[in-house]
Amino acid sequence: MNQLEQLVSYRCPPFSEYPAIPLYMDQVISLLNQAVSPFYPDAVAPVTASMINNYVKLKVLPAPMQKKYSRNQVVTLYVIFLLKQVLSMEEIRLLLRREFDPEDMEPSYRCFCAQLEGALSELAGDPIESLPGAHPLMEAAIRSLVYRRYVAVLLRETTNQTEQEE
Repeated sequence: MNQLEQLVSYRCPPFSEYPAIPLYMDQVISLLNQAVSPFYPDAVAPVTASMINNYVKLKVLPAPMQKKYSRNQVVTLYVIFLLKQVLSMEEIRLLLRREFDPEDMEPSYRCFCAQLEGALSELAGDPIESLPGAHPLMEAAIRSLVYRRYVAVLLRETTNQTEQEE
């Protein structure tokens, strides 16, 4: 499967697959690196402890409790690591504050995933439909993420093809 096929077939981890028990930093990093790796094809480990610590310092992410991260914090980090490719940390902080209820992340997360997967399927030629209750800001951010990766994939394929022809 080539990179474009992988990108188009990407599915967000369901909310229920995030552990309900709090996780230590190394567990969070391992889980997130696996989940976001299709959007970071050149990075060995796109998620690092120092990045997560910086998001806490910037107040984009609440501080862990006793060095453990809750399911909601891990979901928030997943969203951050996807959107940081197209938005500044301040923009992400504002968007998260507006779109996600820190006490009940599941509905917002489901909407985020539906929009992301819809935008990805649009790359395959399937029309995207706006979801009821979907905010235009989040929809635009998700589309930016998807199309940024799409451009990177196309550039890589074009570059590889040009190099082979030479």
